[in-house]
Amino acid sequence: MTAEKRKRGGDRAAFRSAQRDSAARKKAEKECNYPKWSNSSARRAVMVRSAMSGLALMAVAAPGCARSSVESPVSVLAVADTARVFAAGVVSTGREFAVTFDPDGRTVLFTRSDSATRRAHIFTSRFSAGQWLPATPVGFSSDQWSDLDPSVSPDGKLLYFVSTRSHTAGATTSTKDMDIWFSEATGEGWGEPHWIPELGSNGKEGSPTIDRQGTICFFSDRDGPAGKNAIFCAARTHHGFSAPLRLSANINAGPSDTSPFLAPDGRTLLFYSTRAGGAGQADLYASFKAGNDWGPAISLGAQVNTADFEYNPVVSRDGAVMIFGRKRQLLYISLPALGVPGLSPARFR
Repeated sequence: MTAEKRKRGGDRAAFRSAQRDSAARKKAEKECNYPKWSNSSARRAVMVRSAMSGLALMAVAAPGCARSSVESPVSVLAVADTARVFAAGVVSTGREFAVTFDPDGRTVLFTRSDSATRRAHIFTSRFSAGQWLPATPVGFSSDQWSDLDPSVSPDGKLLYFVSTRSHTAGATTSTKDMDIWFSEATGEGWGEPHWIPELGSNGKEGSPTIDRQGTICFFSDRDGPAGKNAIFCAARTHHGFSAPLRLSANINAGPSDTSPFLAPDGRTLLFYSTRAGGAGQADLYASFKAGNDWGPAISLGAQVNTADFEYNPVVSRDGAVMIFGRKRQLLYISLPALGVPGLSPARFR
């Protein structure tokens, strides 16, 4: 056989092999897609079972199929009508609190405490190939101080957080109180943090949250005993922020009102409180803005409020899911499952 004939034979064999590979790939892709459910309740039942791990839902794959993401990693969790652990073993390991998401909902940032160093740091995890990837600390973290309570702005350009780092540039020591800082997105992570002095005080600040108009809300114990917090808000100005104003008694009923979460349009506020009449040590509440003031606080109900201590409520970018803390675990639940009149996913989009 001549070299030319051998080459033509090899080409034909390669072509037939490529055809077989293509057919096999198409067959696998077809088998790896969702089955056509006979009814929506059957599909929902599988979604619930898949979401119970706290990770995002994966496609129900045929044997040998690779797992793949089929929907938003958070919106699929909206099938949970009872509180479940969020991203168990990856994000929630028993040392976490205070989560925030980037605008597409596929990157989560959260606080993880370290009992050995008695510090807290901001970690991040990306949703890829159908799962939350192992979490890593953000670039500006250091064991010399604590960074916590991250909150990404609605446009994803700024990260607000609280830190015990020194206000002095280049210092390697920490301070005793917590102040509000921000960092700008760089495309590869987050840039050098900047202190926001006009929001600070001699007390402690925490849980910054910002709306599309630039209004920032946070808690502080500046007006009372240490650990007895109230919620303040400040408007964005050309040079930073206006002087923070303490919210009305509808929000600040005491003894401690803490960890606000502001909807992007600035008209809905979630927070936790130790006020009288709650179900337990601290409960989750919502308030809707009426005119220029906040309406009465509404309990988020028995689906989330228990005899224990609930804290740090946050809603996903699509408005489908609320994430909160209890017993050092991050939990999630469908927002509509709360059954709170007026508290719809559309309020948080």
